[in-house]
Amino acid sequence: MLEGPQPQLADLRLLIVDDNPTNCRILTLQTRKWGMVPRDTREAAQALEWLRAGESFDLAILDMQMPGMDGLMLASEIRKLPGRATMPLVLLASIGVHSDHPDFARASIAGCLTKPIKPAQLQETLLRAMSKSRPVVRQAAVATTKLDPTFASRFPLRVLLCDDNIVNQKVASRLLQQMGYRADLAANGLEALAALDRQPYDLVFMDVMMPEMGGLETTRIVRERQQQPSQFPNYQLSIKIVAMTASAMQGDREKCLEAGMDDYVAKPVRLEDVRAIMERWAPLAGKARAAEPAVAATQIPPTANPPTQANPPDAPPEEAPVDISRLLDFTDGDPASLRELATLYLDQTSQQLAQLEAAVRADTAQEVRRLAHSCAGASATCGMRRLVLLLRELEREGFEGKLTNAKQLSRQASEEFDRIRLFLEAYLAEHSPLAAKT
Repeated sequence: MLEGPQPQLADLRLLIVDDNPTNCRILTLQTRKWGMVPRDTREAAQALEWLRAGESFDLAILDMQMPGMDGLMLASEIRKLPGRATMPLVLLASIGVHSDHPDFARASIAGCLTKPIKPAQLQETLLRAMSKSRPVVRQAAVATTKLDPTFASRFPLRVLLCDDNIVNQKVASRLLQQMGYRADLAANGLEALAALDRQPYDLVFMDVMMPEMGGLETTRIVRERQQQPSQFPNYQLSIKIVAMTASAMQGDREKCLEAGMDDYVAKPVRLEDVRAIMERWAPLAGKARAAEPAVAATQIPPTANPPTQANPPDAPPEEAPVDISRLLDFTDGDPASLRELATLYLDQTSQQLAQLEAAVRADTAQEVRRLAHSCAGASATCGMRRLVLLLRELEREGFEGKLTNAKQLSRQASEEFDRIRLFLEAYLAEHSPLAAKT
């Protein structure tokens, strides 16, 4: 379906900037199939020269990591050119990246693509960038927007989810539940190793930054124990480990792979990310136990009549402090689950912001960094975009050891959190089962 011309993309002029000639070629060939008119270069300076000369482009794909001038730097330069302030810009990265980072907002990035480039992902991103809204879902593709509740029955696996943030645990667990899995939980690397000592697992989602023992060290220990089967019988060679991290720095993916991880997914974890990971690794992770009965896997049966998804609030999306559609996706539209997740988020974030304010007053940069990182991760997962921007700035100041604007940022974060609390409380009150009956 993706091979032929795509009417919504046909005749659009596309600028491709990537220092890798193979990527340029792949993008050029694929977009030409859709009727687009691509022009590529390996040099950021050449792209700027074309634009300054008045060459017209409808949108651009910029490689995130290029020598001299990276994708974000190039995007910033493009925004300075006359008439280029609103041209859709898409970033191409070798690791999972999401557009809730402050630098993305400043450059008005319309979307992100992850290497290796997939036609469906490319098409969806380009359509979204051009429409400046959610991509149009064709009737034939509606089924792919949800997770398959029978997936676990086809690929019975033991799944371990390791993350110190309880909100992230809850969200990831619910996404896996929608595929029929009931994941066991661990809050750090030590707990993950203890879980593996108790029983074997086929697939492990491993947070990278955790207290006591992080994901990289834990993974190295798992890989070492796999070489000692007589002493560690539960550490099967087929265990697949998927990194989860909110960081998107250059070299992160390489560090994860070097530690022995099989794949990498960026936070906030999204429905489509979980589906892609499970489709990629479930068949391989389950091969070692293919002969075992399906009852060996921890599964939950699919719901015969899934709850109807509630309608989002009438307030314009740009005014809402919460992307409520993300929470509805995570909870499958179930009011009780939504209330549980929202309450959990509000309680945890309230405590973290109080601790963050105290750390700012005490001028402890590393504690500010740690708390802001954790709080931003849960907030990004739940769709609190403006709060995430403030927390990322606090995290950056903590990392640099210079809390120049920390007091102001902390105060603004608390004010934004108050807006989030009021919004969620009003939404829950309006869409509760009791409110629906009155």
